[in-house]
Amino acid sequence: MNTPLLKRIVSITELRRNFGELTENLAEVEELILTKGGEPFAILKSTPNEKAKILKKAAGAWEKTALDSDRVWKEVFKRRSRKEDIVL
Repeated sequence: MNTPLLKRIVSITELRRNFGELTENLAEVEELILTKGGEPFAILKSTPNEKAKILKKAAGAWEKTALDSDRVWKEVFKRRSRKEDIVL
């Protein structure tokens, strides 16, 4: 369940039994396709605001770490085939 998936098919029974677990990471999943009697019944998705929260959280993940350094990123963007470095 920890692996983000684009879509996931879930029965109504499974949704009722594991609602908290299934909806905890809903913003990381494109959608949950709910089935009733083995047939698709409904689609459950998170709001765009919830997806934006995840992006904002990920954007600040490197802050105050070793990766939060212009020197590190300059080295990452350096192409070995170039005669000059890329200016950031």
